[in-house]
Amino acid sequence: MQYVGQPFTIQNTVEHGWLVTWTDAVVHRTDGEEIESISFTVAIPRSANLSIAEVQTFALKRAEELLQVAIRAREKSAP
Repeated sequence: MQYVGQPFTIQNTVEHGWLVTWTDAVVHRTDGEEIESISFTVAIPRSANLSIAEVQTFALKRAEELLQVAIRAREKSAP
């Protein structure tokens, strides 16, 4: 996996804190060919003290949490 790191956008909202959209946050390549990528938008709490690297890490962790919720929901609904 290769962390691309850019571009991502941060939108400030009244209701949800920061909405972080990260296009191609994780890209998996084989022999130079891109075969998989992950892009997402997550809401994270607003904090003026977070560096860009910390915002990226927080966003990745939040995306992981949401994916785990989706996996557990699918496992519960499987026959």
